[in-house]
Amino acid sequence: MSTFRNVLLALFRPAKGVDGAAAALKWLWIPLALLLLGTVAVKTVVSTPMAIVASQELVEAQIAKQTASLPEADRKAAEEAAKGDAGGPEVDVSAGSAIVSTSAMVFAVLGAILSIFYIATFFFVAAKTWANPVAYSTMLSIATLSLVPHALRNIVQTVYMSTTGVWVQHAGLGALVAPDSPLDPPGVLYAVLSQVDIAVFWGLAILFGALLSQTVGIGRKRAVTGIVTFVAITGILQAVPTLVTGVFLGATRG
Repeated sequence: MSTFRNVLLALFRPAKGVDGAAAALKWLWIPLALLLLGTVAVKTVVSTPMAIVASQELVEAQIAKQTASLPEADRKAAEEAAKGDAGGPEVDVSAGSAIVSTSAMVFAVLGAILSIFYIATFFFVAAKTWANPVAYSTMLSIATLSLVPHALRNIVQTVYMSTTGVWVQHAGLGALVAPDSPLDPPGVLYAVLSQVDIAVFWGLAILFGALLSQTVGIGRKRAVTGIVTFVAITGILQAVPTLVTGVFLGATRG
């Protein structure tokens, strides 16, 4: 129970919580990682069917828009061809949806695993650069601690989507500047704001406090440098896919 209490304490007073759980930091990352991966998997299972439905509705809307000016006979033929009714083979929609959902869940879980090791490795290398004798398992536990707010966010969003049937399409504050149509290219502001939410700030606060703990022993100035560098590099890496998507969408619409 003392370890559980220290984990809860670390969410609000990271330095004290990490020091209190110092003896458990060798293995603490395992249950925390399982918590994160479980919430990622469940959220993906709930959200993927909604994303599939939204994509189908978007395709139908685009077909209707493109065929609106065609003669009625040509329009019906185009709609039937798009639906796969023009003599094509039958498609098992449920099986296809299951495959997409499974693939999405696998990639989401793999992404969460990579996030844990990315954070742990980044600050482990930083600690070694500053001659701090910190074990890699300790940094793994600190990394997973910093992702607990993300797990809590996943739970809240999963409950919301399950109870309302509304798909949470945009991450962070991205919804404030999201394009009117999914076919419109997202801008730089969208790429930035999509990474901003309470869970992100909360996780960074946990990371910063953990670095200041006696267990890790990184000074305040170096901790600030490490966090700022981490935020800059991570922000760029996460923004690149969105910006590349925007370039391709812009080229397609052009």
